[in-house]
Amino acid sequence: MTYKIEQWVRKITSPIVVEYNRQALYFDNGKELAEHEFDHSVIVGNVMAYDKSIYIMVLDNDRVNDTTWCGEEQVEFF
Repeated sequence: MTYKIEQWVRKITSPIVVEYNRQALYFDNGKELAEHEFDHSVIVGNVMAYDKSIYIMVLDNDRVNDTTWCGEEQVEFF
């Protein structure tokens, strides 16, 4: 199964460097990043601009299964 990043990155027109699992992935713009497929569900952890590029730190989404079938968050009572 493959996953895609949050689709708001599609609006970025600058070059993008993504840090994921201690590796750097390079994209010409946000559209390329939005079409890239990841092995795990990911979320954007941090975004910063430096030297005409956007740097995005991507984290594994640990909460991918933390919802019920109707979309509510799981609640622990004890």
